[in-house]
Amino acid sequence: MRDKEQWVRKKLGDSDVSKIIMGQSPSSAAYNEEEVGLPFLQGCAEFGYVYPNTSIFCSDILKIAPENSILMSVRAPVGAINKADQKYVIGRGLCSIVPMIDGGYLYYYLLQNTHELELKAQGSTFLAINSTDLNEMPICYPDSPPAQRRIAAILSSADKVIEQTRQLIGKYKSIKQGMMEDLLRPKEGWKKVRLGDCLKQKPDYGINAPAVPYDNLLPTYLRITDITEDGYYSKKDIVSVASPEAWKYIMEEGDLVFARTGASVGKTYLYNPNDGVLVFAGFLIRVRTNKDLLLPEFFKYQTQTPQYKNWIAANSMRTGQPGINGNEYEEFSFYMPYNNGAPDLHEQRRIAKILSGIDRKIEAEEKVLEKYENMKKGLMERLLNG
Repeated sequence: MRDKEQWVRKKLGDSDVSKIIMGQSPSSAAYNEEEVGLPFLQGCAEFGYVYPNTSIFCSDILKIAPENSILMSVRAPVGAINKADQKYVIGRGLCSIVPMIDGGYLYYYLLQNTHELELKAQGSTFLAINSTDLNEMPICYPDSPPAQRRIAAILSSADKVIEQTRQLIGKYKSIKQGMMEDLLRPKEGWKKVRLGDCLKQKPDYGINAPAVPYDNLLPTYLRITDITEDGYYSKKDIVSVASPEAWKYIMEEGDLVFARTGASVGKTYLYNPNDGVLVFAGFLIRVRTNKDLLLPEFFKYQTQTPQYKNWIAANSMRTGQPGINGNEYEEFSFYMPYNNGAPDLHEQRRIAKILSGIDRKIEAEEKVLEKYENMKKGLMERLLNG
């Protein structure tokens, strides 16, 4: 890497840095699904870490994002970017940045620094960045093209490792889904039961108290947002609860909570003592199973099946925000193994053990992914700041 004094500071719109093409809305008659024209992208909602299969095409060729250019959202969320893997027609929600310096370097620089554009975004209906502010965005890069390529290569290698880890996690999740379909499919001797008939006590609601900044002398607050989509406790953005009533809502081993309202209704978490002292919040409902009938580890996986998710979708519909209360959760029915007329706890335990084994592999790879993502973040901060 060359010295900092040999870095260049310019503007994104400078002709020797990039060419910026602002998107334009085609006529409505130009849209089609017959692959006439080029694939059409309107805004950043249509792309993320990887591209989807684009199904809308446009015959009105107004503004084209060339292959190997950089796509950037100019409407909220301003600054979301991705690489153009082919030619696209772009609408008003996007711009195309055609690099004149190394494209890989410019992509990573923008990925690291588009927060500057977010600060300048304006608008009453939606936030957007105008072409003037976009052109004025400061850009810093080494004046040596080989140095630009070297930085891009290092970060590209980090991306490949991250993507490989994501693919491995996806593979394990697919395996788990197949295992669940096989292990939880009703078999001879299985019976359909109602959750309320398998509980030790009535479902209860969490504490209604404000969150306070995290304090290791106080219990940690478990909110809906602290539960991942896979049913684990997320240790990001943790907070505490300081209510004198908090002790009544401390979770114990075997406790399982349901999200009772909002877009996450139906999401569940089975308490793990390794997660520390947790107090569950008011938008969560706790159930305690009768362990002579139903093991909580087995029931947790019932709440991850398509049957459960379909039940949630059908029963959470309301005129306002979707929701399911404790009495309604008691009505959820599912199949479980029986032997000689009694719940087969041995089989429940066997199934839970198999599925928890694949869960541990997924969790281990997700920790690896987090480590790689943090490493990439550190590399970007060191390599892109001149």
